[in-house]
Amino acid sequence: MKNGWAGLVIDGCVRDSAALGKLPLGVKALATHPRKSVKLSSGQKDLPIRVAGCELHPGDWLYADKDGVIVSARELATG
Repeated sequence: MKNGWAGLVIDGCVRDSAALGKLPLGVKALATHPRKSVKLSSGQKDLPIRVAGCELHPGDWLYADKDGVIVSARELATG
């Protein structure tokens, strides 16, 4: 939230889903799991990635609601 993100898409599991659901931040993950993860304190940015078989590129638009996620190379009309 401090980064100004509207949400997160996680190609893996999350824990504490009840607490995540109360945040003013959308979180989409493949599943929940009770085991704590190992933090590596590393990462990369501005690279294409593949999540659940879908390729995402820097600058793509991601739209999500309770039913799922879609990705577009351009901004879509909403409303």
